[in-house]
Amino acid sequence: MSFSKVNNDQKNDHHETQPSSPSSLSLLPPISLVSTCEEMNPSRRSSFEDCSIYAPAGSWNAPESNMALISVIDGHGGRDIVEFLEDGLIYHVSQELQHNSNTSNNQNGNDESVLARLERAFLMADIHSKALGVTSSGATVALCLITRGNIDDEDNGNRNSDLTNHDNDNTWTIHAANAGDARVVLCHEGLAFRMTHDHRTDDPLEVKRIEESGGFIFKGRVLGVLAVTRSLGDHCMKEYVIAKPYTSKKTITIVPSNDDDDNDAKIASFLIVGCDGLWDVIQDQEAVDFVLKRIAEKELVAKYLVEEALKRGSTDNITVSVAFLT
Repeated sequence: MSFSKVNNDQKNDHHETQPSSPSSLSLLPPISLVSTCEEMNPSRRSSFEDCSIYAPAGSWNAPESNMALISVIDGHGGRDIVEFLEDGLIYHVSQELQHNSNTSNNQNGNDESVLARLERAFLMADIHSKALGVTSSGATVALCLITRGNIDDEDNGNRNSDLTNHDNDNTWTIHAANAGDARVVLCHEGLAFRMTHDHRTDDPLEVKRIEESGGFIFKGRVLGVLAVTRSLGDHCMKEYVIAKPYTSKKTITIVPSNDDDDNDAKIASFLIVGCDGLWDVIQDQEAVDFVLKRIAEKELVAKYLVEEALKRGSTDNITVSVAFLT
């Protein structure tokens, strides 16, 4: 099966800036600008196994014309799974979002939620990778869908015109999913909100799940091999290192300021999507504050975050995308 290359024109070896203003949309885009930086960190790593994905609203097969997708994929054990997921993940997300579940198997007559569909997309991508023979490498994944305007989450992400509690143009809905320790952090009103969950061997619930499945943790690693407890790929350990993602949803309202003395930092809302090469050395609120102090240079903030992670001694590949909602 082949996949359309939705992000080839957007990739850059070091950093990218992608304004989001699809001319085909009559609605305001959910993302105004994306800053991305990818760094191999050659003093610590001999290969680069990450990738980033950004699909602007209107550029991919989403059920909602005003829905964008952004993701970071952090591979290990080779690039095979990363190269598959670079196209395969967005393929399965779009397939699940578009799938009509209002069938005889759906007794209540309502479509599944977006979060349930994201979970199934992760699982289907994992199964698909095994079917294609991608068995030795693995990847942690963080992904979010961003929609501007109210949506009815129980109706496959379609806009609900009956909702009137917020002005559509000022309302954003973020659906997030992750497997492993790649992370999504939302900044809203100056505060950091983590929308993902780190699946690592220091999580007692993850350790309990693995041990109940017959596995063990040795020297902080699953079976003495992996430090993460969930991933896509890693099929030789799939009984313990599962692909089921953590999912979450948050709706925010951003009210434009009428204060002439106001500035971008006071009203900025954005998402930071990054791999553990960033989060191992920078806390969520630290990263948010770091971006806010450099809000005048939105195009370069991902590059600055990567440089800060290197200064703090990150030992891994580092990939970061900062998606500005306003």
